[in-house]
Amino acid sequence: MRLPVIALVIALVASYAMVEYTSQQHLQSSKRYQNDQTALRDAQTRFQRSGDERQTVLHYLQTYRQLEKLGFVGVEQRLNWVEGLRSANEKAGLFGVDYQIGAQESFPYLAKGDPLGDRVRRSQMKVALGLVHEEDLMRFFGALAAQRPGLYTLNGCSMDRVTKESAPAARQQNLKASCELSWMTIDPEKAAK
Repeated sequence: MRLPVIALVIALVASYAMVEYTSQQHLQSSKRYQNDQTALRDAQTRFQRSGDERQTVLHYLQTYRQLEKLGFVGVEQRLNWVEGLRSANEKAGLFGVDYQIGAQESFPYLAKGDPLGDRVRRSQMKVALGLVHEEDLMRFFGALAAQRPGLYTLNGCSMDRVTKESAPAARQQNLKASCELSWMTIDPEKAAK
């Protein structure tokens, strides 16, 4: 009777060891399965986000390219601005244009916490023009806008009468306009950083 009892005890111990071993293997497999499921969900989420980002890029790409062409995105195009002023002066048939361009600075009118932050920049320009009458000023800015030398805001203008020291000519300037513009740019390099 001893031999069968020993065999039974050995069989029970072996059975218990196999059950414990398979239980541990099952727990480890369950943990791996859960980790794999989490990794799969993360990968699916990243894949979905990349598709959404791609759609966003494709949706706004044409507008971005137009802003690049206009000179808003990228480095300042001061030469384009000056050429635009000269050409607008010629098209409006005015007496010349004088200008002064200030240093580039952050655009001060963005709200705090705006994601554009210090990427939006402006350069202020003072422009002086001789005019025959007030309509010449509108014609000048219409010609400047038609050329699209860059994105700007007109901050303000003032006009003064010109004193006449000589006999009136057929076409002479009667008014002197002084205007202030802000040329706007955005730096995509800072966005990448």
